[in-house]
Amino acid sequence: MQSSTLPVSPRFIIFLLAALSLSACISNKKVVYFQDEKNLVPVDSIVQHRRQDYKVVEGDNLDIRVKSKDPVLSEIFLMNQSANAQNMMQGAQNGSDIFYLTGFTVDSNGNIELPIVGVINVGGKTLEDIRPIIKQRIAEYIIDPYVEVKMGGIRFTALGEFNKPGRYGILQSDVTIYEAIANAGDLSIIADRKHATLIRQYPDGERIHIIDLTERSLMNSPFYYIQPNDLLYLPPMKVREWGTGITGFQTFAAIVTAVSGVFLIINLFGK
Repeated sequence: MQSSTLPVSPRFIIFLLAALSLSACISNKKVVYFQDEKNLVPVDSIVQHRRQDYKVVEGDNLDIRVKSKDPVLSEIFLMNQSANAQNMMQGAQNGSDIFYLTGFTVDSNGNIELPIVGVINVGGKTLEDIRPIIKQRIAEYIIDPYVEVKMGGIRFTALGEFNKPGRYGILQSDVTIYEAIANAGDLSIIADRKHATLIRQYPDGERIHIIDLTERSLMNSPFYYIQPNDLLYLPPMKVREWGTGITGFQTFAAIVTAVSGVFLIINLFGK
C-alpha cells in the first residue's frame, strides 16, 4: 500500500509562516509613546496643558500649615510640624503616607476637623477655594495668619501589565500619567497601550475613561495629569492569549515548531 503524503507546495508553507508571524508579533506602533501621525503636536512646539482645578473628594488628605507671628499658636492649631513627624515618616510605606498620619482626611460628608477651629466643609471645593475659608476661621483666634493648603501627595493605583503594579504615592503637586507609569516600573511589552483604562473619582462618583497612551495628543487632554486616587489599568494584548512570541523572530520560531509538529503527526498517521 502506497503511503499518502500531504501535497503542499513549499512556497505556500513559507508564505503561510511569514503571514502568521507578521500578524502575531507586536509591532513598534503598538508600544511606542508620543506618536503623532497627523502632526497634531509638532516637535519643539509649546503644549498648552488643559489643567482642570481639582475638587476635593472623600478620602483625600490635605496638608494644611499655619504660620503667624506667634509660633506657639501655630503649633497649637496644627500637628503636622511636630517633633513626632519624622518618626512617623520612617514608619510609613512611602513618602505620601506621612500625610495620612499628620494631615487632615476628608470624611464622607466632605468635612475636615481642625484643632480648636472645628469642622470645615471642603468637599467639592478646589484648594484655592479652601484656603480663604480656613484662613477666615483661624483668623478668629490668630491675627493675620498665613495659611497654606496642599494635597498630601498624589496617590494612584497601577494594575495590570505594569512591571511593578501596586499603590503609589508621589510627593508632588502635579504628576503626569507618564511619570506615574515610570514610577510603577513602566509597562510590560504586551501591555495594550492603546486601550488603557483610567478610573477617576469626581465629586458625584467615579467615571471610566479609555485612553491611548501612544498618542502625543494625550498631552492636550485632561488625562495628561493624574489626580489623587486615580486607578490606571493596562490590559494585555491578544498576543498573550495566542501564546506566540513577542518579536517577529520569536513568533516565526513558534509557528515553525507548531507546523513541524503538525506535519510530523500527518506523516506518522498517514502511512
